[in-house]
Amino acid sequence: MIRNLRTGGLSAAICVSLASGALCAADRRVLDQGWPPRWKRIGPLETVAIGGLATTALLIQLLWTAPSMPRWDKPILFDQGARNALRAGSEAGRSHAAVASDIGFVALPVYALAIDAGLVTWRGRGHGDVALQLALINAEALAITGVLTLATQRAVGRIRPDAVPGTAENTAFLSGHTSAAFTVASTLCVQHSKLEIYGGAADMLVCPGALAVAATTGVLRIVSDRHWASDVLAGAALGTAVGLTVSWAHLHDQGAPAPASFSMATSPPSLVYGGRF
Repeated sequence: MIRNLRTGGLSAAICVSLASGALCAADRRVLDQGWPPRWKRIGPLETVAIGGLATTALLIQLLWTAPSMPRWDKPILFDQGARNALRAGSEAGRSHAAVASDIGFVALPVYALAIDAGLVTWRGRGHGDVALQLALINAEALAITGVLTLATQRAVGRIRPDAVPGTAENTAFLSGHTSAAFTVASTLCVQHSKLEIYGGAADMLVCPGALAVAATTGVLRIVSDRHWASDVLAGAALGTAVGLTVSWAHLHDQGAPAPASFSMATSPPSLVYGGRF
């Protein structure tokens, strides 16, 4: 019971500390008006760059081997105390926590791309253009986070709390599950603060819900003994910074509309390329 309360408390603390920069719903635009003309669109060149970033992340994963001997093998600050307080007491409990963190790691991107952008914005509301822009923003943020996370893990070479010395499990810093989860949570916060995707109070519930899932995912990485608390907090900070930055770069008034962009039509479903010539 005490462990559960501590887990919930740390989850809430992470959520509250990172929510302040993302919850600003001052001038939410109505979705029926389409993509605002003075917001930056992701066009063909930026889409190619997103693909390049995703490919780079995949190559790092496949070709950059983690060091067989750790370069960083000790806890810092509150790491040991957090591990003692939150780590599940049995191997089965740690395994269940790891599986649960995997669910959170996958659920947020699926929600943002397939449900939020695909089912609701495109198929439900009939705004394929807006749906594609939101999906590309999420993809760009995730690709950047993936490159930074994987490169940092291999460059730092920190041993995992549950690793056996001499194995290749020296990729603890920073937590990839946490960085990805907070990246998507942050993009959802900005998107639903700037656009009325659901309408009414429903948009206001997306940000705290997404942050709660992301924070829980991070805490479960400690419960499963896969990461130190400092790994999780660093992952949360990186993911939040990337998600907010990429979203803000596209979802605010700026210069003239981009000369070229992608869009999607709903009847019939199609991908359209258009521009000013």
